[in-house]
Amino acid sequence: MQINAIGLYNSKTAINNTNSHVERHSKTKTSDLSFESRKEFMRLIPSSMPDSLEKNISKRLGIEPSKTIVKKFANGETYINILDDMRNKDVFIMQTSSKAINDNLMETYLKADASRRMGANKVVAIMPNFPYARQERKVEHGEPISARLNMALLHSSGVDEVITTDIHAPAMQGFARQMKMTELSSLRVMSDYLKSKELEPKNLVVVSPDLGGVKRADSLAKSLNCEKAIIYKNRTGHNQAVAETLLGDVKDKTCIIYDDIIDTAGTITQAAEMLKRNGADKIYICASHGLFNGPAIERLEKAPIEEVIVTNSERMPETNGYNKIKQVDISEDIVGAMLDISG
Repeated sequence: MQINAIGLYNSKTAINNTNSHVERHSKTKTSDLSFESRKEFMRLIPSSMPDSLEKNISKRLGIEPSKTIVKKFANGETYINILDDMRNKDVFIMQTSSKAINDNLMETYLKADASRRMGANKVVAIMPNFPYARQERKVEHGEPISARLNMALLHSSGVDEVITTDIHAPAMQGFARQMKMTELSSLRVMSDYLKSKELEPKNLVVVSPDLGGVKRADSLAKSLNCEKAIIYKNRTGHNQAVAETLLGDVKDKTCIIYDDIIDTAGTITQAAEMLKRNGADKIYICASHGLFNGPAIERLEKAPIEEVIVTNSERMPETNGYNKIKQVDISEDIVGAMLDISG
């Protein structure tokens, strides 16, 4: 096990055991080619700013990212040139950060188009935090359904499949009519990390910060063999919500708030304050995707929180000395999905 003060946690299958998932995959899936042979047919196209997740995926597979040129013209247009051979290869395009999200998406479209024109066998976009997933439906007249449009643009650019993690609205998979979508869950790595802390199940409560996350919280509560509670919130605008009602007993309990995204941290810190007012002892926050935009770090610093646990689907933010954020690594599960696709 490896735990960094502000950084990455690797569970039992640590990053230095890079062949663990490869070995398990070869035992459970029949293939005419060995993994070493199949590696010759796999290509990784990196993002412009590779983060820990990309590096861990590359290390687990033992495959170096393909040489790629990405630059901007004077008018802001993006230029892409993939220098490695892609003919008859399974191409995996990394897009692992929501920072500069529109530029990153355009890069993904262009890399997919270039790969397809170079004769790629398959083109797979690795997008752990799927862009525009929170715009999956119309709320007001005049709004687009941005998640559906993003799906259509990915398909039009040549993407055959998307690998993602904990989609904000799972029903949006229905938009992927002409391509496949593999959705992974962070539940296993979150549960492993929390179990490593040896928290007492009888004094533990998993809390859903809203009604939409009840199923997610229930799954974690079952994994930890503990009780659950629910907070009802009223959304008052974009990135604005008010925690109003708590359903469940949290007095003298250690609470784990489990959500899919921490953006500006308004909802999650209000939930923590409500739990504290209702007698909670210690409060932990778990979320699949840690964006930490705007006042997020400032809000977390002021909230009654022991620790904030997120996956490395997003780059670790500037914390200004705030040392309570921990990242858990999801590269093993993504590599497993990649091997299933390319097997």
